Amino acid sequence: MRQAKVHKRRGLVVPLILIALAAAGLCVGLLGKAGLSLSPQMLYSKLLLRLLRLLGYLGVGLLVGQLIESLGWTTWLAKLVRPLTRWGRLKQESGAAFVTSFVSGLVANTTLMTYHEQGKLTRKELILTYLVNNGLPLYLVHLPTTFAIVGSLARQAGLVYLGITFVAACMRSVGALLYCRLTLPVPQASIESSPPDSEEGRKKTGAEIWKHFQGRFSRLILYTVPIYVLIFILNQWGLFIWLRTVTARWVSTGLFPIEAAGVVIFALAAEFSSGMAAAGVLLDEGTLTVKQTALALVMGTIVSTPVRAVRHQLPTHTGIFDLKLGVQLLALSQTLRIASLILVSAVYAIWW
Repeated sequence: MRQAKVHKRRGLVVPLILIALAAAGLCVGLLGKAGLSLSPQMLYSKLLLRLLRLLGYLGVGLLVGQLIESLGWTTWLAKLVRPLTRWGRLKQESGAAFVTSFVSGLVANTTLMTYHEQGKLTRKELILTYLVNNGLPLYLVHLPTTFAIVGSLARQAGLVYLGITFVAACMRSVGALLYCRLTLPVPQASIESSPPDSEEGRKKTGAEIWKHFQGRFSRLILYTVPIYVLIFILNQWGLFIWLRTVTARWVSTGLFPIEAAGVVIFALAAEFSSGMAAAGVLLDEGTLTVKQTALALVMGTIVSTPVRAVRHQLPTHTGIFDLKLGVQLLALSQTLRIASLILVSAVYAIWW
């Protein structure tokens, strides 16, 4: 018992340091020091409201993940992709998370972490399932919105861009599944669970879900809130704009003509649609060919991937997973994404 309390106190060290840094950053910004100026209105509209919305999404995702496991839906979901997961030597828990990832990556991630904490998935199985989910399933989740923007603004070049990113996403999922088959042992048959039938059983299950939800959500807040605030402060300070500018200059002088570099610079701006709009204009004016524009957009995606991952995914990953695992998963997924995009775009550049 004493060791558990000591371990719990040690686990609070990192969150407390992050909270102190976030609080110090907010104080500096409110005082207008170090080139950072934050007004109460800005903090309310651009930080507090967005943070509350993010925590709401995380809470719903965490609760759904708990329901999937506690109500015995794992087996039913796993049956939908059993031939695929059986080939990849993944357990039914991984299969359930894989199916869920086609609807929400947030719910899939919380489900994976729940299974890992319960000892149903090893750390390796969690990482590999996460990588499988972050290929084709993640691509398809965002496809409707992406297609509407890309198809209307960048047209032919946009469709080529979608084709390249689709092939790259498939490569990541298939490659991860192949690695699973080569490295994971054949899973033992799991005992199928079913939802509780009696009213007493349902009450007990509901109490367990709520207890686990409170513990997980509290830990999620401890990491997500300060990291989100720190990233917000760094963004207001201009760090991410500086990173985009430096990277765009390197691209424009080393890989592309200046016209194509302009598309990349727009793609690295705050809005994804700006890059697509710029691509459409250059394409209509005949400044760039379809091939040049598509490759420029892919390069813009590659260069902006690390910045967008830190800004948008790091707070949620460190909240859902522990800090070390969250950073590791994010680094692995983004490295594989960049590598697959480079490979597919290189083949397209050479052969088409």
